Amino acid sequence: AEEKFDGSYVTTTSSDIEMMYDSWNSQGMQTVGLRFDNVVVPINATIINAYIQFTADASNSSSVSITIKGENNANSPTFSNTPNNISGRFTTDTSVVWNPSSWSNNSAGTNERTPDLSSIVTEIITSNGWQSGNPITFIITGTGNSSDLRKADSFDESASQSAKLVIEYSPNYNVDLAINSCISPNLNMYPDSATTVQVDIINYGNLDANNYNVSYSINGNLIASEVVNTPLSIGQNISFSFAQTADFRSIGSYILTAEVTILNDEDTLNNILTKNISVINEIDTLFFNQGSHWRYWDVSSNIASGWNDSLFNDDSWPVGYSQLGFGEGDEQTLLNNGLIGYYFRKKVNIIDTGQLNDIYLHMVHDDGAIVYINGQEVLRTEMIPLGAINNATPARQSINEDNENNFYTYKISSSYFTNGINTIAISIRNRSASNNDVSFDCYITPSFLYDYDGPYVSYNNGIIIVNEITPSGLITNTYNSSNGLQLTCTLPHMNTSFSFNLKSQIVTEPSTYPITPSKFLAISDFDGHIEGFTMILRREGIIDSAFNWIYGNGHLIISGDLFDRGFHITECMWLLYKLETEAQLQGGKVHLILGNHEIMNMTDDWRYVEVKYFNNASLMGKRMAELYDSDTELGRWLRSKNIIEKVGKYAFLHGGISPQLAALNLTYDEINDYGRIEINGLSCPNNDCITVNGSNGIYWYRGMVYQTLTQQQVDEFLDSLDVQRVIVGHTKGSTIRSMYNDRVMAIDMYHVDNFNNGYMEALQFELGCFYIFHTDNVNDTYTLLGDCDSYSNVLDANVNNGFNIFPNPNSNILNIKFPFEKLGLSNYKVIDVNGSIISSGVINSELSNIDMSSYSEGTYILTITNSKKVITGTFILKH
Repeated sequence: AEEKFDGSYVTTTSSDIEMMYDSWNSQGMQTVGLRFDNVVVPINATIINAYIQFTADASNSSSVSITIKGENNANSPTFSNTPNNISGRFTTDTSVVWNPSSWSNNSAGTNERTPDLSSIVTEIITSNGWQSGNPITFIITGTGNSSDLRKADSFDESASQSAKLVIEYSPNYNVDLAINSCISPNLNMYPDSATTVQVDIINYGNLDANNYNVSYSINGNLIASEVVNTPLSIGQNISFSFAQTADFRSIGSYILTAEVTILNDEDTLNNILTKNISVINEIDTLFFNQGSHWRYWDVSSNIASGWNDSLFNDDSWPVGYSQLGFGEGDEQTLLNNGLIGYYFRKKVNIIDTGQLNDIYLHMVHDDGAIVYINGQEVLRTEMIPLGAINNATPARQSINEDNENNFYTYKISSSYFTNGINTIAISIRNRSASNNDVSFDCYITPSFLYDYDGPYVSYNNGIIIVNEITPSGLITNTYNSSNGLQLTCTLPHMNTSFSFNLKSQIVTEPSTYPITPSKFLAISDFDGHIEGFTMILRREGIIDSAFNWIYGNGHLIISGDLFDRGFHITECMWLLYKLETEAQLQGGKVHLILGNHEIMNMTDDWRYVEVKYFNNASLMGKRMAELYDSDTELGRWLRSKNIIEKVGKYAFLHGGISPQLAALNLTYDEINDYGRIEINGLSCPNNDCITVNGSNGIYWYRGMVYQTLTQQQVDEFLDSLDVQRVIVGHTKGSTIRSMYNDRVMAIDMYHVDNFNNGYMEALQFELGCFYIFHTDNVNDTYTLLGDCDSYSNVLDANVNNGFNIFPNPNSNILNIKFPFEKLGLSNYKVIDVNGSIISSGVINSELSNIDMSSYSEGTYILTITNSKKVITGTFILKH
């Protein structure tokens, strides 16, 4: 696992281990945690040598200082994606400093090996109740930067090349046999009158062992005592099965105690092992709860045919309570890792299927699942491929990491069930055998309340199909024409709704707009958070309380990512769809620039989609890709949008402009055409297309906001695009940032956090000046951001026969001189850098005077407007 330097974020999935700098996080420096399972070292052993062997994932010879400590915990828990999960662990007093030599890519030699860690291992196994077979965790910190680091293969990248812990030890007793574990029975089991009892015996002594006795008892009653003559060499272990089986036919709790004895055993503390056994009823009710019991198979993916059939004999399968899985730390039953497929079976009894209506199956399935009832497949989750599959078929994508332990809901017809005993069989599929976790849980209910969503509008042979998700389920209506058809988005959490009509046609947006609007609001990455989005639109005067456009000829510009992570994405899209039509009627404009998350949702990439949308797609009988394909209204509308637009003197895009992209010298139309190739699922015809849509492309690149470019590069990039500034989203900050001498404006922020803290912000532009618009839904402020730009359609200031202000810098009285023939009816406003209007009035003579004596020193903005002209500029006040 890797943790940001300040502990604020932990990731448990990575293709490599960077020590100690990683570009995945904005802080660069990080803490690394390495956890090794099943470390078989006796508590009394003397550690001779210990080290971690890495395999290099890149060549590097720079100087790095690394400090290694152990977690001072005899049974170290697995890592989780919670803040400070690595750095917050209690560490050993002992530490080892490592200054690694040069690494060569793919090498796994002495240079890629840590110094001796025996002092750390010794401290761990001599404290906290260490037991052989427990895990050991190392916590790694150090120095570094983007050039000075070491990169090693991780388990996610390659299990065979992942870090390996090597421990050399010497046992301290000549004769020492131990019960290492009780293999069978499992902690939980169904009734069985002849259960095999199997234990693992290990020789910790310095001498070979033979002629020893093994016994077991149940609830204090001796059941079997058997002599074993199988020799055990030093360090060897065997799995021993008793000839005498155990009788667990009755439901209840049992204490099973196993013991090994040998003459002259020098450590008898490890001779006895006790295991609590719970015998439970195999047959469950149909409406069973989460955390229930299942038979499971986690030995290999090559499972016997017919495993999903009712008649399949699963007596050899162990029983466990869910959650079943590994790698998350929240499992009731721990499964083996390293498999593509995991298999689960449960029997339920139904007295009368005639009493059943629809059934709702709720499931945790990391990454995907296939569900069978009485041998018949009833559903595949989104991450399972369509078509023929076999036991080696992996999930086609990884599930959203934030939703790995959330329940997805699937409506199932009761017709799949019969009276009597029914078998539910489920296969969970990982993305790959090297995945570092898997999770499964399931329960069934007779009802489910869905969240409002929709409408979803699609077309089939000229018929309009409208699907809406309501708490009670799916409502579907069909129409022959859109004439007079009004659709409604319901927002019960806001106690409101809005209605709209379908467009008569959808036209591809132009890439460039020649005139800079007099005002616009730009925002990005609000991720379907309609409360915050509409709050800022209302406060800026873009919409009224009924969601109608009131912004006149102003522009609303979205620099990407209204998709993913949020819960009202559909409603946000329909609102923009509606406002787009209304704005056009008033001479205004709505621009939606596509970001990486829009592209992902149109190209079958669901890594960040919330559970709600999977539930709703399943309810509609659709795969996720069908929600926005070219046969849907929103899919067609999204495909009309661009990935970059030039609006007057400014370019709007989602990610940034990289040197690789700039070197192509593409036109706006060419960039957008390449974007549509990606959106439509076509193969890129050339490298230019690959660059536009790749990691250095227009909607993915972050280097511009990370300020890895030079001022000269940015100036050249923007000059080639013929713009004064670019406005980008994609890369978050605490507020809006102006960079590179005001030529780049980064507007992505933590909108959800901001809303929860009572405010929203966006970039506001008016008459050549940019402001951070801040609202708490009661008070609004406008903070000037950088210098104002010259604005088209203005009179020149301080030139012959033109508009004059003087003196500038000013001390007390600001004079405004207007040629009589150009005067007309003009209004003026003086605005400070915080966006507050400090003076306003009417210019009704050729020379007007404004008293500035009571205002603080600083820069002010003067704006003059009349029916034909708009004039703006700055002046300086000094007393």
